[in-house]
Amino acid sequence: MNTYVINNEFIKKGIEKVVKFKEPLMNHTSLKIGGPADIFCIPNDIEELMKIISISQKFNIPFWVIGNGTNLLVLDKGVRGIVIKLGKGFKKMNFIDKIVKVGAGTSLLYLGRITLNRGLSGLEFACNIPGTLGGAIINNAGFNGNCMADIVQSVTFLTKEKKIESVPPPGLNFKYRECNLKDKSVIILEVTLQLKEGNKEKIESIIKEYIKIREVKQPVDKLSAGSIFKNPPSYYAGELIEKVGAKGLSQGKAAVSNKHANFIINNGNATARDVLYLIEEIEKRVKNIFGIKLVREIQILGEP
Repeated sequence: MNTYVINNEFIKKGIEKVVKFKEPLMNHTSLKIGGPADIFCIPNDIEELMKIISISQKFNIPFWVIGNGTNLLVLDKGVRGIVIKLGKGFKKMNFIDKIVKVGAGTSLLYLGRITLNRGLSGLEFACNIPGTLGGAIINNAGFNGNCMADIVQSVTFLTKEKKIESVPPPGLNFKYRECNLKDKSVIILEVTLQLKEGNKEKIESIIKEYIKIREVKQPVDKLSAGSIFKNPPSYYAGELIEKVGAKGLSQGKAAVSNKHANFIINNGNATARDVLYLIEEIEKRVKNIFGIKLVREIQILGEP
């Protein structure tokens, strides 16, 4: 990759201010782990995003999109290619009665506060999820029996052909912790949500209850990437991990949380290799003892 030539291309297109080279991705993940991205871009609108994709295609450079990095492990050598994080132009909201159109870069925590102030119900569960809306759609994020699929009216995304398309829920095929956009080369731009009118005090009470549950059950005071594995049918991943004796297991500065075994925490300067060791050790133990193959919920990005 000729960074001089590529940087000149960014300058030609007038978007050099949204581009950084060799940006440490540990600054953009909740685990605070990860090597540098060759190119890191924060486009502020669709026009800038289109220009970045054009450069990616012109020079045959792969790209990935991240949100708040809350369900992400970036490997120690970093990422070869372009990493895109949606900027301020993708954090807009437009309310029409109980329907809200929201940019994919919007924080779920912020969105939850805004809808609470408007007395709109349906996003109470999301106030516990520290990611962005785009990632929440891809992973059908949920909490306490509620999930994004319950409130989505449509999803607008950019295809690899740089076409903007909008799809209703049946076309997304929502399942437990996924939808069919997960393995497609698309970038979610905007989501339309159907909420309900509610009582502000009751909504706030539910949010506080959910926050309390999370504080009691999860290591919210530690650096983590949320749940590492999906729950297998009829089981809880955390219970299986505990039963195979992996709760509290450590490697370097990474450890399986003593509070919730489906969380791996960074106790300070942990490496991605440390975390991967624990993930693979858990998978091996659960498979050997219970015959169950755990499916990873955490996304892993970068050069091995």
